[in-house]
Amino acid sequence: MPVRNGSALRAPRALLAIAAGGLVAGAAAAQAPPRDAQAEAALNEAMRVDYLETRFDQAERKLRAAIDACGASECSPAMKARLFIALGSVLAQGRKELGDARDAFADALRIDPSAKLNPDLATPEVSFAFEQARAATGVGAPAAAGPELQIAPPAEQRIRTPVPIYVEVPAELLPGVKQVTLWYQAPGEREYRPLVMKKLRGQGFGINVPCAAASAEGTLRYHVAAVDEDGAILASAGARDAPLTTEIKARITSAPPRWPGHAPPAMCAAPEQERPRQCIDDRQCSRGLTCVRGACVARPPAEAAPSVPRSWVGLTFSPDVALFSGREVCSLASQERGNFVCLRGDGTRYDGAPTPGVANDVNLGFALATSRVALAYDRLVLDNLTVGGRVGFAAGGTTGGGASFLPLHLEARAQYFLMARPFAELGARPFVLAAAGVAQVDAEVDVEVLEDAAACGAGPAITSPCTRPGRSGRVEERQQTLAATRQAGQGFASLGAGVAYAPLEAVSLNLALRASLTFPAVTAVLSPEVGLSLGF
Repeated sequence: MPVRNGSALRAPRALLAIAAGGLVAGAAAAQAPPRDAQAEAALNEAMRVDYLETRFDQAERKLRAAIDACGASECSPAMKARLFIALGSVLAQGRKELGDARDAFADALRIDPSAKLNPDLATPEVSFAFEQARAATGVGAPAAAGPELQIAPPAEQRIRTPVPIYVEVPAELLPGVKQVTLWYQAPGEREYRPLVMKKLRGQGFGINVPCAAASAEGTLRYHVAAVDEDGAILASAGARDAPLTTEIKARITSAPPRWPGHAPPAMCAAPEQERPRQCIDDRQCSRGLTCVRGACVARPPAEAAPSVPRSWVGLTFSPDVALFSGREVCSLASQERGNFVCLRGDGTRYDGAPTPGVANDVNLGFALATSRVALAYDRLVLDNLTVGGRVGFAAGGTTGGGASFLPLHLEARAQYFLMARPFAELGARPFVLAAAGVAQVDAEVDVEVLEDAAACGAGPAITSPCTRPGRSGRVEERQQTLAATRQAGQGFASLGAGVAYAPLEAVSLNLALRASLTFPAVTAVLSPEVGLSLGF
């Protein structure tokens, strides 16, 4: 959980205050009720460790456990009240649960009417909840209501224009005022947001309610309170149940509101004019501003994305390695329907009658197939995604014996790089790819065949020669080695991975491995790929 700026500024002082309280409590531990020492230890751990490290849930659990352990009489009233004060501070500042914080403070005041806030933990939220508890219980509250802050709420303000609020603190209270805070509720919102008003001349304090609160027509509600070092409210104007109001309108008929002696604020074109000078967190700052060390400042501009080449052209080379098997591959049926082509040693198409069940098989394995060269184009469409295509030709296909081969290679490809902005840096750029297209893959293996004796007119011995011509009128050799080619394709889909290495901004050396499946003649194909690309 990020530390809010208001809490971060108070952390060193809060630590010293809590540590000093621990030393005083330790000196009196010998005379304290039986559980005061354990309660003190729990209080110190919750506030000195968990609270300052913004572990508010843990701090709340430890404080509630300590309160339960105190019971009705196991801890002194002062100790138990301190536990409730600490719990209320955690709930108001850390959890933003002002109603529960008020209840915790009320319990503390009922137990010990002299209970006070730790001034170093008295944020506007904590002080507000504590004063609500005082008013609800009537314990520890002043006998008479304090003076009111002098304020003339603007009746109306133009939309998208900061609302200038000015108050004056009574002169007799001014020396004791530590902070003046305005809580505002923008039109259409339910939450009140605090703004710390800045000291002007004399008794005056002022703040501009930011443009974000005046971005829509409606009623702007607000109330103001001045607090002392202990967080006690010295004077106020308005309240949550009876707020001051200013109407936000598209057009106003009265003079634009302003602080005394100052020009009216301009519309929201200039962030510097609309931002509050002080803040607790980013919610008090106008759009485009952030809260840094208690003041609204302009957000640092986002780093401009570096200009990188977005179009890449290249040349690739890729040999194919096919994985396939087959039975009776050089039979007439397999050559007609199994996408195999069997050629004799002289390059003519084999049309003999192999002996069934004897040789003429291809065991499952890899075989070197066609090779292809392609021109590549890739377009960088996102910081780490390219889309493009390949156009080229393949070599090594089988055309003998009347077989056909499609040498064209057409491919659509997308490549996703495993870095957020790989093209902004030199060096290795790993990627994965997906592709699909048109291509034919021919893989050749040697197959032994033995002519069927009955079909070719040979004797029963395997050395007996054939005497009867086959379908083509040729007398086949009784035993021969044929070149069997598996013709796969002519469509394909691929997945793969690779790495592009950029020694220069516009130069890329590419290595990849694609795993493809061809169709309608289905064959698995592995294709290592190497290429060079130039970007512009």
